[in-house]
Amino acid sequence: MFDYKLLAALEAVVQEGSFDKAARLLCLTQSAVSQRIRLLEERLGQMLVVRGTPARATAAGHRLLRHVRQVGLLEQELLGELQGDADDDYVALPVGLNNDSLSTWFLDAVGDCVARERLLLQLTVEDEGHTLALLKNGDVIGCVTSTAQAATGCVSHRLGIMRYRCIATAEFAARHFAAGVGPDTLRRAPGIIFNRRDTLHLGTLETRFSIGIAEFPLLIVPSVQSLLDAVERGLGYGICPELQVAERLAQGSLVDLLPDDPPEVTLYWQCWALQTPRLERFSATLLAEARRRLPQ
Repeated sequence: MFDYKLLAALEAVVQEGSFDKAARLLCLTQSAVSQRIRLLEERLGQMLVVRGTPARATAAGHRLLRHVRQVGLLEQELLGELQGDADDDYVALPVGLNNDSLSTWFLDAVGDCVARERLLLQLTVEDEGHTLALLKNGDVIGCVTSTAQAATGCVSHRLGIMRYRCIATAEFAARHFAAGVGPDTLRRAPGIIFNRRDTLHLGTLETRFSIGIAEFPLLIVPSVQSLLDAVERGLGYGICPELQVAERLAQGSLVDLLPDDPPEVTLYWQCWALQTPRLERFSATLLAEARRRLPQ
C-alpha cells in the first residue's frame, strides 16, 4: 500500500514546481517535503522528480501521479455517496482540449451537465495533436484529441469531424490570389497562424503545397476570435473552424480559398478507463452532444 502523505508531497512538488512552494502549500518544512520524496523514491527504487527549475516529474513520477489523481476522484465520489449529496459537493474535473473546440462547441455541449453534476471544470488548452500528453502525464482525466489510439489505461471514443475553412476577405483574395491558390501565391501571401505549433495551418501548407513555416510571411495571433478579427481586417488569410465562420461565408463577407477540399480533423475523447460515476455521465453527455453538433 502507498503512503498517501508521501504521494501528496509528490503531487505538491510537481504542481508547484519547487520543493519550497510545495512545503508552503502543505504547511511543512522544505526538509520534510524532501525527505518524503526521497523515502518514496527509495521504496519504489527509482527517481520520481527531476530536481530542477522548475521541478518536474519523471516518467515514473507521471504514472504515479495519474494513479494518485484517479484514487483521489474515486475517494471523493465515494465520500459524497456515503455522506449524501450536499449543495457544496463539487468535484474538480481537469480536462485538456484544443482552443477551436473550446471557442465553438465544447461549452454548449457540456454546460448543462457541468452545472447539474456540480463539476468544477479545470481546462488546459493545447493543440489537438498535443493534448494527449496531458492525459498521459496525469495532468487531466480526459482530453479532446486528434489521436485515435487509446493511451495505456485509457479508452478512446470518436467525437466527430472538426471542419475548417481557409478564409480571407474578398479584397485580400483578389489582391493575393488572383492567379489562384497555389505554392507560388501562398509563398507571397501573409498567413495568420495561431502559434508555431499550429499543426492545422502549417500541416495543410506542408502536405498540400510543400511549403514550410519559413517560406511564407506569417502573423501569429494566439486567439481564435482575434485570428478571425485579423482576417476580417484584411491582414492575411487564416484557417478557422467552419462553426465559427459559416454565417460570414454565407453572407459573402469572407471567401473560402479551398472550397472543394476544406481541411478536416477527426476528434476523439480519451479518458481514464477507470471512471467515477460522475465522470461516466460527463463522458456520455460529451459524446452524445459532440456527435450531434459535429459532422460524422
